[in-house]
Amino acid sequence: MLRLTPSQKPHIIVLGNLKGGSGKSTLSMHIAVGLMKAGRRVATLDLDFEQRTLTRYIENRQAFAQEKELILDIPTHRDFAEGASGPTEPVNDPARIHFVRTALAAAEPGHDFIVIDTPSGVSKTNLFAHALADTVITPINDSFVDLDVIATSKDSAAQPALSPYTEAIRQAREARKLVTSEKLDWLVVRNRVSPLETRNERAIRDAIEEAGEQAGFRTARGLAERVIYREFFPKGLTAFDSLEASLLGVKPALSHVMARQEVRQVIALIDVKPSEVNNPFGSASQMQAPAA
Repeated sequence: MLRLTPSQKPHIIVLGNLKGGSGKSTLSMHIAVGLMKAGRRVATLDLDFEQRTLTRYIENRQAFAQEKELILDIPTHRDFAEGASGPTEPVNDPARIHFVRTALAAAEPGHDFIVIDTPSGVSKTNLFAHALADTVITPINDSFVDLDVIATSKDSAAQPALSPYTEAIRQAREARKLVTSEKLDWLVVRNRVSPLETRNERAIRDAIEEAGEQAGFRTARGLAERVIYREFFPKGLTAFDSLEASLLGVKPALSHVMARQEVRQVIALIDVKPSEVNNPFGSASQMQAPAA
């Protein structure tokens, strides 16, 4: 179960993967709302400066709540467009890292969790965000193509080799060691999993578990392939919202209940530890950017 203890700083959850289309934004939104339903104060941060999928998800939620005169749980949200000082501000890593620092400084007081959605690819900003994380959650589609982003091997008999993203996590962990003794916990979540496990999926599961032993991450079965997740986005809804037909626009089905349970199982794996009394980590917004 999710272990929650008093802390001097919010627990930072980073959703990351070098590959796009892995479901980071969908999982970010569901984790944020799921934590709020559990009574936690949650802030969200969108670092995908081009796609801004999490930001649009939250905007859809705000608009739907206003249109239907509903009271929905909406996290305190910041994205780069909001944090920019003006149209002439250079959109580069120093400016983006400055935004991350100021956004975290604003969010730390009064929040229990900060959920950060990151873009695909490697950048100093992305590496900086990963170094701040107490928990990194990496959703991957249930295929060997997506597994290749985390661990690669020439054939099934070969020992998995570390990938660029695994190297990025290693660098983030090394940067984190300079300021705190609290370790970065890495959780890889199998996403868009088939309801019935095939022989190929069992092979993928075994390969992920083997890679986890080498790269230092835990594994979890995440979200199944469900149409309902795509139906949620335009209205900004999640599996944790009311299942009334008048709200969803469709008749609730077992998939709604199962989707809710799937996210709860992911949240339950987030291990929240108490802050040390003399923690040199201090404020997350004060951490220096690691070298690329």
